[in-house]
Amino acid sequence: MMNLSTKLFFSFIVRDLFKNWVRTAITVGGIALGVSVFLAITLANETALSKFKETVDVISGKANLEVRSQSGRYISASYMRDLDWLQQLGVRMAPMIQETVVFGTEGQDPVQLVGVDVLADPDFFAGGVGTNESYDMFAPDSALVGWRLAEKYKLKVGSIFDLYVNDRARQFKVAGLLEKGGLGGAFSGNVVATDIENAQAALDSEGKVSEIELIVPEALVEQVKLDLESSLPPSVVVDRPEARGNNVEKMTRSFQYNLTALAFIALIVGMFLIYNTITISVIRRRGEIGTLRALGLRRGQVSVLFLCEAAAFGIVGSALGVLAGLGFSDGALTAIAGTMEHFYFQHPFGSTSADPWTLIRAFLIGFVITVLAAIPPVWESTTVQPAEAVRRSSYESKVLGSALKLSLIGTVLFLVAALSAQAPPIAGFPFMGYVSALCTILGTAFCTPIIVRAAFSKLGSSSLLKKVAGTEGLLAARALYGASGRTSLAVASLMIGISMMISLAIMISSFRSTVVAWVDQTLKADIWIQSASRERGSRQSRLDQSVMNDIKVLPSVAAVDGFVEQRMQYKGEPSIVAGGDFDVLRRFGSLRVTSGETPEQVFARMGDDGCFVSEAFAIRKNVKTGDVIELPTDRGIVSLKIGAIYYDYSSDLGHVVIDRALYEKFFDDHSLTSIAVYLKPDADLEATRTQISDAVAGKSLISMRSTRELRKEAMRVFDRTFAVTYALHTIAVSVALLSVMNALLALSFESRRDFGILRYLGAQRAQIEKIVLGQSFFLGCLGNITGLGVGAILSLLLVNVINRQSFGWTVQLAVPWDFILQSGLLVIVAALAAGYIPARQAAKTLAPEVVRDE
Repeated sequence: MMNLSTKLFFSFIVRDLFKNWVRTAITVGGIALGVSVFLAITLANETALSKFKETVDVISGKANLEVRSQSGRYISASYMRDLDWLQQLGVRMAPMIQETVVFGTEGQDPVQLVGVDVLADPDFFAGGVGTNESYDMFAPDSALVGWRLAEKYKLKVGSIFDLYVNDRARQFKVAGLLEKGGLGGAFSGNVVATDIENAQAALDSEGKVSEIELIVPEALVEQVKLDLESSLPPSVVVDRPEARGNNVEKMTRSFQYNLTALAFIALIVGMFLIYNTITISVIRRRGEIGTLRALGLRRGQVSVLFLCEAAAFGIVGSALGVLAGLGFSDGALTAIAGTMEHFYFQHPFGSTSADPWTLIRAFLIGFVITVLAAIPPVWESTTVQPAEAVRRSSYESKVLGSALKLSLIGTVLFLVAALSAQAPPIAGFPFMGYVSALCTILGTAFCTPIIVRAAFSKLGSSSLLKKVAGTEGLLAARALYGASGRTSLAVASLMIGISMMISLAIMISSFRSTVVAWVDQTLKADIWIQSASRERGSRQSRLDQSVMNDIKVLPSVAAVDGFVEQRMQYKGEPSIVAGGDFDVLRRFGSLRVTSGETPEQVFARMGDDGCFVSEAFAIRKNVKTGDVIELPTDRGIVSLKIGAIYYDYSSDLGHVVIDRALYEKFFDDHSLTSIAVYLKPDADLEATRTQISDAVAGKSLISMRSTRELRKEAMRVFDRTFAVTYALHTIAVSVALLSVMNALLALSFESRRDFGILRYLGAQRAQIEKIVLGQSFFLGCLGNITGLGVGAILSLLLVNVINRQSFGWTVQLAVPWDFILQSGLLVIVAALAAGYIPARQAAKTLAPEVVRDE
């Protein structure tokens, strides 16, 4: 038999949930939406890193140390001979070379070309190099292809395929098909494996390798690591293979943390929704609570009933959120993959993989947040006394009495926000910046009751409102004033959603206008050239210097600047070192430096050992103009004096730029990443492009863009980078609008007596609907106003604190007034739409029924 508590739960809670199914659906939907967004972003972030780490594990096999270039490119294969002494310690070695290339001459799929020593110890390949057929990798231009490539392009043994390698096309023959396990599972199956000599020939890298894998007796690992670091150049890294995954995690940390923080906003808005729901539930049933208390029900039993209601919402909403999040996660991964590949590292991600603990964690977060959000209104339910329950105004009088206290708490939160905004980043993450943003949001939420009462008190006594909206508008404002305790929650929820939308819109607009200005001022060359494979997605691809030499002699060309860059480790953190022609930069360039000097002024005081550093490098590494930095190179540590700090938005890792002659002196790298071509004043752009194509025909496969085309591509990359951000603030506003609908449903129910009397006095259904829609309109307007104010403050935090501490970029504020106006109107329309169902319900109120109750 069911005990009394169980009977009460089903009769008092469950029955009401089904009876008010619209309110129940709204609340469950809001929780599910918040949890699904959080889970989708979490799964996308975790998948991106785990796929990379899995590939490192597969490629390195059982190796526990590796010798590689800190730039991620090549080291001399002669190191194999230099390390022969390790064999006396029982160390086994195997060389490897790998590079991202593009599959197919017409393809857009970056794949990994891996050259392995097939005669090496099989322990170097986790799971082996398994195929379904026998194969001959020694044959010239023969290779094994990954299972995903084989499936997509219908490849079989004997098939011929092309790879774009740097600025040339290479033809290979399928010698076998790799199984999903082992090496075939690397890079999500987008891998081409061949003998190391074949790969070196294809990459024009004879005598070079990407890394030397070592299997060292575990007891000797640390000692061998120290011995190798002391004997090898500083440009060579000796570390455990998993360190590469850790480096990638460092590079992407700010990007991923900021996405996760934005996803949490949807959960915060969801907290207000559940708080609103349970509060409304308590308000609507204060009479029943008072009756039950009079019959002997204890306070603890009352609180358990409402906590069980919150738990039911949390369980169902979080479970649905987990299911929806699984569905959304692939879309989230696709959205962030482009940014990851463009700015940080290249890897085909495929689909998300769901770790059971991640799903459980998302469910628990949704459930716990729901229960926590319900505690304040549940506590209020325990304070209901039988005599108090019959007074309809008791709750609102309590809210009025506590409004001043809440506003004082809000003021304290504002002070905390101001102090937090001044704090430095913690471990490179703007933790206190987000604390400041959260305190700003919560501070405004605590002040909302005072704001609501002040606004609707003024509005409810306005003669102008009566002229414009009639008696119905006046009654709507006065009803909101009388129910300010309940409507404050809806306004606060809407304020959070709108403030997030406004702040992100201002931040994105500011960032976009800053990037546009930077692109317009710095891209002064007429033609930009890179390898065809780089154009198709292989970010590591290079050009041969012969391409620049062929272009330099064309009659219409005034100058060319060959630019090269590679990754490096500066004080344990990933950065970028680059080389450019300083003479061309001085004569034709327009580098924007933070000091405001012209390039001529900077070059006039720079010595031969001078360098430029990007603003991101300067902020992250805490250096300034005139400081001396020490860079690890192939020739040892080199000291360079910072001549100027320049604005750069191409990467948040930070650049150190030196003259290309100096670069080639210190690095064993004579290739080029890109070429900037400056034309003579009377030159014809299209004719010169044709001349360039003819000059390199048959020798190099290149891609050419005019400055206008490059600007367009830069903006496309920018918009793709912020695609997830747009989606997140849309979702937050959607959850907030659910809160408005929830509040209006409750308010219309609570106002049944008033509506019934109005109907008894002759009011028509249309007039009742107009009152409720008027309430919806006023809530939308107040949410817009408060959201705009808070959004403006949050945008300053995002631009000047969070963005600067995360990425090291200076962004000029630019307010998108057209977007703000359009979105404000859209929110009001959406608020009216949210009020449609409550208005229809209120219009159905029957006067005789209410009079009979009275």
